Amino acid sequence: MAKKVRIKWTFPRTTLEQALKIPTIIKELHGGNPWEPEEIRMAIGAGTGGNAFFYLTSASRDYGLTVGTSGSEKIALADLGRDIVYAGNATAEAELKMRAFLSVEVFKRALEYYKGSNLPEMKYLGNTLQREFQLAPETHEEFSQVFRENCKFLGITSGTVIAPADGSTDSSTATTAPRTVTLAEASGTSKLTAFVIMPFVERDSKHAGGFFLEVLRSLITPAAKDSSFTVKTANRQGSDLIQSTIVNDLMEADLVIADLTEHNPNVMFELGVRMAEDKPVVLIKAQGTGPLFDIDNMLRVFEYNPNLWQTTIEKDLPLLREFIEGAWENRASDKTYMKLLRSKTTKN
Repeated sequence: MAKKVRIKWTFPRTTLEQALKIPTIIKELHGGNPWEPEEIRMAIGAGTGGNAFFYLTSASRDYGLTVGTSGSEKIALADLGRDIVYAGNATAEAELKMRAFLSVEVFKRALEYYKGSNLPEMKYLGNTLQREFQLAPETHEEFSQVFRENCKFLGITSGTVIAPADGSTDSSTATTAPRTVTLAEASGTSKLTAFVIMPFVERDSKHAGGFFLEVLRSLITPAAKDSSFTVKTANRQGSDLIQSTIVNDLMEADLVIADLTEHNPNVMFELGVRMAEDKPVVLIKAQGTGPLFDIDNMLRVFEYNPNLWQTTIEKDLPLLREFIEGAWENRASDKTYMKLLRSKTTKN
């Protein structure tokens, strides 16, 4: 008989809101003093069957609220838990709860990775959770649920102000998400930058929610980084508005990578601005995307597999890297997009 592999859980299996029951009851019914787990269980009305109470006390510990679990002699308030339940005002309490959430490393990383609370659908999320966060597939659904519920409880949305990195409760030092975000830093001494323009919202029913985010994170970013580019993109925070700072970055980047899937009008506009300056551009699109221009046969466009399975990504990634490197190496040739367009216009 094969030995059963034990699943490693690197995050609390209950939400912060639920876990707060432990320090709150210790404060309200035991004066904030260490208390026997059985007394706490009865006080909050938890059942004796299953592992629910163990998960609850473990979550309270993992969020930094208490010390000890259901198997300990006593459970005591940790400094953070004490600060929360004895907070002097609602603002301080909210900031301390945010700190408890961010104290779980994988929650903090996911929040930073996705620039807020918006996770893609599980079809795409699973790849990232396994590859970037080393979470076992068996934990993915539960992670998604707990993460989303925590964000809802704390009022975290896309582009939400994140608490200061030093853990202080001074909200004046917090900053909102910038207009442009860096997705990956070039390795070595390279100072080249690649700016990505692509849709932020799926408008075609054949692309599930989170499709473009997965393309950006799992395909474009690593391919460009491996090609010695620091990778940046716009942070529209749910808006389709084109900001002046975005246009500036669009023009100043060494290379622009444009995903033309779904023929998004903003992407087309931004591409036109870039091409008008005859600066290097890489064009990509998902397989099945219709013709882009009436001169499609003149333009080199990389097509990636829209399934975005791990196997298809592994196949497309080196091909896209070669495509990016080729576009950069040929940036000074007579076959740039603008020169080709001007040549066609002259001939006509």
